[in-house]
Amino acid sequence: MSAVEVTSLVRRFGSMDVLSGLDLVVEPGEHITVTGPNGAGKTTLLRVLSGLLRPTSGRVEVLDGDTGDPSVRRRIGVIAHSPSLYARMTALENVRFWGNLYDAPDAADRGGELLTELGLDPADKRVIGSYSQGMRQRVGVARAFCISPDLVIADEPFAGLDADGAKTVESLLNKANTVVAALHDRSRLSGAKVYALARGRLERI
Repeated sequence: MSAVEVTSLVRRFGSMDVLSGLDLVVEPGEHITVTGPNGAGKTTLLRVLSGLLRPTSGRVEVLDGDTGDPSVRRRIGVIAHSPSLYARMTALENVRFWGNLYDAPDAADRGGELLTELGLDPADKRVIGSYSQGMRQRVGVARAFCISPDLVIADEPFAGLDADGAKTVESLLNKANTVVAALHDRSRLSGAKVYALARGRLERI
């Protein structure tokens, strides 16, 4: 069975088709990089795959189920280019809260380890609202990986990161089981299949 199977996906906003009959198959263990210019629909595609947007038409199956199913979404780690975090919580509180939502009992311990690996102190009592963009991005990455996801969906995960942070995130992604990532720098995922998104469809390059 495929990790991701998309057939004839259409996602329309008003009268504009952003995704137009798009097809994609991702096998378990594969890494996929999606490239394309700004406005091509990369974020829209990843939001559909993660269940944050519903398709206008077509079939989308992820981890052998529907992304509207909570049991499927619990197995997906999502990294956004601008993570939505709770500004009045600490980094570890954000990770712990996320783990509880996803019913991941080891998320707090795993999240603390990830924060440390990403160069942050899990015991830091400062709230996220005081963090820089790059620090918030690191917390977003830790939050996505703390649930030990079967599938990682990453939308420009290196946004705002310095060289050390980018290197750590690159290592985490390359070690992940199955990844679908939108990246400007397609060399970040070693051995990944690369697709270009243009005119609402994917083409292998």
